[in-house]
Amino acid sequence: MKLFSLLILCYILLIIQISVVPEAIVAGSRPNLILVMLCFTLFWCRDATVFLWGILAGLIYETFDSAIPGTGVLLLTSLVWVALRVQLHFQIRSLISRFVLIFVLAFVFDGLFQILNRLEANTLPNLSSLAHHAAGNALYTAVAGFGLLVSFKIILRLVPIEFGQSLRNESVYKSRFSH
Repeated sequence: MKLFSLLILCYILLIIQISVVPEAIVAGSRPNLILVMLCFTLFWCRDATVFLWGILAGLIYETFDSAIPGTGVLLLTSLVWVALRVQLHFQIRSLISRFVLIFVLAFVFDGLFQILNRLEANTLPNLSSLAHHAAGNALYTAVAGFGLLVSFKIILRLVPIEFGQSLRNESVYKSRFSH
């Protein structure tokens, strides 16, 4: 059920990223909602399926940002590996620590993704302007992710359905007298 709900979330966030985010630019910064989806996968799965979602997110970034092939996949799988190790080691569960993890992951990804894709042009950007731009995007991404995390927590408290449960009828007849 987690895989299906993450796939639906990925589609919804991809549609919002393509249609709404270009209109919602604040001070030259825009959120990376696909990275937010990858962080949610990191928070909810905590196993090797996170790498598959990292590959998918990298392919999405390479496609829509017309980047050098392989840079998004390589960068995101590397960052997801580091983030997964950090999360498993420190047992990140609070909203503040998840906000910080989203911010750091978005900052490092945005900065390195811009540097890697401009190496082909042999002109590196001014690192201070790149850091300001990456920090703005990372803050916008972390705030969007924090808002979605809080809204999901509220929805899960209000909805009496457990999404992790099986939909099959598990109650079967068991005889008290059989050995």
